[in-house]
Amino acid sequence: MSRNNVVSLFQEAVVAATRFEEVWKLWPVKAKKPLAKAKYDAIVRGGFKTRTLDKDSGMYVDIEVEAGEEEIVAGIKAYLDSQIDRKTFRMKDDGKYVPHLATFLNQGRFLDHL
Repeated sequence: MSRNNVVSLFQEAVVAATRFEEVWKLWPVKAKKPLAKAKYDAIVRGGFKTRTLDKDSGMYVDIEVEAGEEEIVAGIKAYLDSQIDRKTFRMKDDGKYVPHLATFLNQGRFLDHL
């Protein structure tokens, strides 16, 4: 690997880390940051396959989660906007039902809000 390739990979990693920190600051539930970062990195670096519980059938289903950083940020902003009570300008139910960011990313929920 040439020096230019190494430098380019390093610069991309720095940008991705910075974007994750922006997302982390937006998210109201501060829990499991290392896991959330790992999920974020996996999604933007080509995606990953995972299993999630389908509550309707009670069975686990395989899903594939892949997106760019812009899609993740847009989906998160749209989700958070949907959780604001327009009368009080506070989180609905005081944010009681907002999942951990790692869960939100792992289940690809940001895609629901694009």
